[in-house]
Amino acid sequence: MNLGISTKGEYGVRIMVDLARHYGEHPRSLTDISQAELLPLAYLEQLVKMLRESNPPLVISTRGAHGGYRLSRSPEKISMGEIVRVLEGPIAPMICATEGEMTQICGFLDSCKTRSLWATLRDVVARTLDSMTLADLVAGSPELERAGAAAPPASHFIALSDIRAMPFASPERNSTH
Repeated sequence: MNLGISTKGEYGVRIMVDLARHYGEHPRSLTDISQAELLPLAYLEQLVKMLRESNPPLVISTRGAHGGYRLSRSPEKISMGEIVRVLEGPIAPMICATEGEMTQICGFLDSCKTRSLWATLRDVVARTLDSMTLADLVAGSPELERAGAAAPPASHFIALSDIRAMPFASPERNSTH
């Protein structure tokens, strides 16, 4: 994924948050999710297929009159990083800083002076997504806030413009020997 989240990622996260809000209840139909989240039903079918076919699956489907979709495990055990990677692919602010194996190689890779910046940004975004769960998002939902639940700490929201990458100092330069 580049650092911009597409509608696929946004809508997929909204599906997952809806399912998390209803975790432990009966399966949710796509029609119910579509109406609750104001999302196009046809697009939700494509997204839920990705979520169901991920490895491991993020959602489980149940057929029949009372069928629908539900989370494959509790909201506390599903990280936002896992969801975003299923929907958007590996986190990659630039092709030279893609998570895992690079499928494209930049012609300047060996002489690049900015690669560490992109790798640092990738790692900050990945750590943030991996540290948040569906349960964290549900706990900060307006419905729960109206019911008297505390809002999540402001530190959960970090603007990319506020991120500063510091150069990594080698252990030799930091030693006092």
